[in-house]
Amino acid sequence: MNIDEVFEAAKKDPTLFSTLDIEAILDSVENEKNDYLENKTMENITKDVFDNITELTITKEQTKDLCNKLIGYRFIDEIHELFRGRHVRWIRRDSNKLTTGGIVVDIKFLKDGIQVLVKNNMNRFIQYRFDECLSFQKLSNEEQILLMAYEYTQTNL
Repeated sequence: MNIDEVFEAAKKDPTLFSTLDIEAILDSVENEKNDYLENKTMENITKDVFDNITELTITKEQTKDLCNKLIGYRFIDEIHELFRGRHVRWIRRDSNKLTTGGIVVDIKFLKDGIQVLVKNNMNRFIQYRFDECLSFQKLSNEEQILLMAYEYTQTNL
């Protein structure tokens, strides 16, 4: 059996078809505010992550390692782009270490700056200062599809 036959058999196998409800995803994308992603592509998002990591005083190897760990994340430049209920990771500017992060529970505006309250995988709460860290939030499936759609329109239209 050659590769073409395997490929054709796979195309005809209904168990391999995607079970994503595209209509539901498109409806949810329309209902959410996604203006922070408008006309961006995965390449733009990746470049944004890379540009912010290269500002740190670390080696090229460390930069590469951090970029690999942050695949599927977007850099959060402004607090209104950070959403509750989504996974976030951050790098403290003074230590240059990437945290394992957690789920954003609350965003607090205090006298000494913006604090982000996060619940980690050990069910512990951690609070960090948004202004003193580089924050990265995991892209949702809807955001990834939206980015791919923007990329498609930019390259094919």
